[in-house]
Amino acid sequence: MSSIDSTSDSMPALKERAGVVNALIDGVQTVLVRHPTLDPGEIDEPFVLYPAYSHQEPARYQAGYEDYYHRASTKPDAGVPIRALADVCEEYTVSSNDLEALARHYVYTPDGLRDKYGPDDELRVLLLRVSELASPRLIEERGSYRGCRAWIDLAEDVAIDRESATPVLDDATFAERRAAVRDALE
Repeated sequence: MSSIDSTSDSMPALKERAGVVNALIDGVQTVLVRHPTLDPGEIDEPFVLYPAYSHQEPARYQAGYEDYYHRASTKPDAGVPIRALADVCEEYTVSSNDLEALARHYVYTPDGLRDKYGPDDELRVLLLRVSELASPRLIEERGSYRGCRAWIDLAEDVAIDRESATPVLDDATFAERRAAVRDALE
């Protein structure tokens, strides 16, 4: 991954709101909308989805998706659940005006995303292929994982069995979603 400092023995992880991570794992959400300064450069290798439990806002969720907030509003005492890997399949640069066209591909409202990133900002849209791990991991939240940053490297002793991961959407469904995202942005 060219933009993420990752040693050969560690696994890059993207910190994202826990409700959004759950929606990605459920196959409800297929894109991440990000501010370009959060993910500089290309993301060219698989990464772990690391659920973050702070700064979640229930008002940002679209009607019908509020349960994703409620299911993930409190961090489990036993550790942070690592349940999935993701690959960036495509990426787009869009204006915040394009968010309505993409709304069926994520659980936040367009205004919730504008509130999160700024109403006039150019945004980065990542089309993700998410795969669920056969054996989820509960990991200790280390001090090096905390803070307001998008990318972290999981410690060397956090073994993630990449080979056991299964895509949450079958190939045909993912191809349909990919085409729908492209159509929405044309």
